[in-house]
This record gives sequence, structure tokens and C-alpha cells, in this order.
Amino acid sequence: MSQPSGLPPRAVLLSLFGDSPLGLHLGLRTSHLFNLGSVQRLQPGQTLPNHGGCPVHLVLAGRLAGGGDWWGPGNHFAARGPARQALDTDTLVWSLDATQAIWRSAAAQHLRSAWAEALLAVDRSELGARFPDDLPDPKTLCDHGHPTIRQLAQSLERTTPADTAETILRFVRSMPYRFGLRQELASDTLARGSGVCTAKANLQVALMRAVGIEAGFVEAPLDMGTLGALMPDGWRAQMGARVKHHFAAARLGGRWHAADASFCDPSCSLFTEAAPQLAAVVPVRLQEGRPVHPVAVINGTDPFEIRVLPDLGAEMGKKSRFLPRHFEAMNTRLDRARFNHPVKVRAASTTTVITLRPGESAPA
Repeated sequence: MSQPSGLPPRAVLLSLFGDSPLGLHLGLRTSHLFNLGSVQRLQPGQTLPNHGGCPVHLVLAGRLAGGGDWWGPGNHFAARGPARQALDTDTLVWSLDATQAIWRSAAAQHLRSAWAEALLAVDRSELGARFPDDLPDPKTLCDHGHPTIRQLAQSLERTTPADTAETILRFVRSMPYRFGLRQELASDTLARGSGVCTAKANLQVALMRAVGIEAGFVEAPLDMGTLGALMPDGWRAQMGARVKHHFAAARLGGRWHAADASFCDPSCSLFTEAAPQLAAVVPVRLQEGRPVHPVAVINGTDPFEIRVLPDLGAEMGKKSRFLPRHFEAMNTRLDRARFNHPVKVRAASTTTVITLRPGESAPA
């Protein structure tokens, strides 16, 4: 691939390409496919040129908008459709022209096959992450009376409330952390087998309430410099300096204990690269007088200084500004970590080790 002037080094561009969902599924062929395309930089307000043929475009950095929709880092689209313009920052776009001779040659057959498989895999992932047509009433999201929630909670119940709360924490923590919809029922999060912090906290609270443990929610600020370790570099620039992090809390021995089950082992492995002090909270141990509060470790605050809320209706009732394709593009680094890190799913008295492929979720 030729390198026009004014662009970042090839290694940087290739890294951005590899962090996309297509790059995730292309695997060892990522570099070969990248070399067959070209990269252009668009300034804010500039329209993506239409060079004819049947190109596929992939946003490497920045954002494109058109037709009332937008595409962020890692999102791809075909040339058809409305004109697309760069938004508020310079935008890097990689394009593959399927009419070029080298792409249509017999020697490129294996690359065309890999490309087609990757496109299908990304489409399946985005379809599986689709949102419901109508979001549930926020007041109903913690459905601790749901039969599946009650059955699972009973299987996780132990002799003491503290041991039960810890077993529930370990189960929820073993589910992959993935960016996605917050506005879903606890039973739907359980069926999905993965979730963002808010959704996992909602499931954890539902499980504890189902067995009579007083439980609630905590909101804490989390620096994007830390959370950004979990997402591709291109997405970090799209976020604010801080985000709201939500997790569960349990009342044990008459005192509220933070019980953060958000981050599974693969995500923690990424986290500790940005916040080495988090290694101090592994292995996880929740007992009376011993809360689980990684954010307190990051922020240097008292882990018992928490404000517990009965629900997160105000937050979980907000409509997300992101679409499934945006979330799936945010999840590539997490999915790659999961692929390289078997997840231990603990349920009842057994432990099952499952090797997860990109786009897969741990079973509930």
C-alpha cells in the first residue's frame, strides 16, 4: 500500500485497522488485506470521495456522518448510500477497491475468502448485539422475581449471606465484560452471558435480592485513562475524561460492602497494564469487612465510603447514543483478550473452563 504524505506511520494505521472488528476476524491475514487498500485523511466537514467501483470503507479514526447516521472507529460500510462527511476531528478512512486487478487475481483467492468470512462474522456479531425495538421500563429492569433468576440464585446460595454474596459476585464476574446496552432486564443479561458494568451490576443485585440479601447500586467516577485500556485507541478519543461506573453493593453484618463484579479476568489483564495497582484486588475475596472495590484502589479512596442507591432508573432509562455496531467496534480488544484467556465460569459447586472465540459469550 502506498503511503500518502500527511498520514501517521504505517505501523499506526495497521494497528488501528487490526483493532477493528474486521481486523479481529481476519487474524493472520490482517496485514495482507490492509496492504491492498488505501488510506485518506478527511478534515472536519469534508465529504468522503466516491471513486467509483465497489469500494468498502473502514473508519480508522474519527467519525463520519450521513443520512442521520454515523460511523466510528472500526466501523465499515459499502460505498452505496448517502454521502458521508467527517465530523468534528480529522478522520482516517481505509478503502478497498474490489475492482483492482490484484484483488481479482487467482493469487488473491484466499484473501477474498477470508474477507468474505470476516464480513459475515462482523454482521453476525452486530446482529446479535441488536437493541430491542422498545426499551423496558427502567423500574422493571431488576427482575429478581424472574424464574430463571430465582433458580440460579438458589443454586448459588451458601451457608452465610457473606458466602452467598461472594459466590454470586464470582459468578457475575466470570461473565465477560463487554461494552453494550445498559437498558436491559437482569434476566436478559443472564441470557446474553455478558454485559457492561451497569448491566452486570443489575444482574448481581437481582441475584442477591432473590435470596434475601439486601443489595443496591453504587455510582463512582472512573478515569478514561484507565477504562480506555479496554477499548481500541480510536475510541478513546471519542470519550470524555471521566465516565460513570456502576457496580453492586451488599449489606453484610449491618454494613454496606462494595461488591464490584464488572471486570472478568481477561479485562483485568488489560486493566492492570494501565493501573498496575489493580493486581492487589486479585484474587477476588468478598467477606464481612472486606469489600471488592477496584475503583477505590484506582482513585485512592476509602472502599467503605460509598453511597448506595436502590436503583439506577435515571441512568438505565437514558437512550444510548451508540448503536450495536459502535459497541462491537469498542469490544475488539476485550474479545481478543478473551480469545487468549480461557474464562472460568463458576456455577453451583462446579467450575467449567471455556475457551471463547471472538463474538462468543459465556453461557449463563
